Amino acid sequence: MLLIYINIALAFTISLLGILIYRSHLISSLLCLEEIILSLFIISTLTASNIHFPLANIIPIALLVFAACEAAVGLDYIHNLSLLQC
Repeated sequence: MLLIYINIALAFTISLLGILIYRSHLISSLLCLEEIILSLFIISTLTASNIHFPLANIIPIALLVFAACEAAVGLDYIHNLSLLQC
């Protein structure tokens, strides 16, 4: 189980470095942001399943709601950017 946490933390760190390195490229930044959200979701789901507290199950669901909103805003921004270039 510890190996899973180390791998997810490593994925989070690499994605954070990706955002810092590729911040001028919008698509790369959005993909790195999605990977950060995915790793946070996996960590929060594993933690919620291990602590056996009923209210802890709300955290991964709320994180998915924020991830969907973030993805929708990113896609809308890309769509508006492509319309301006035409």
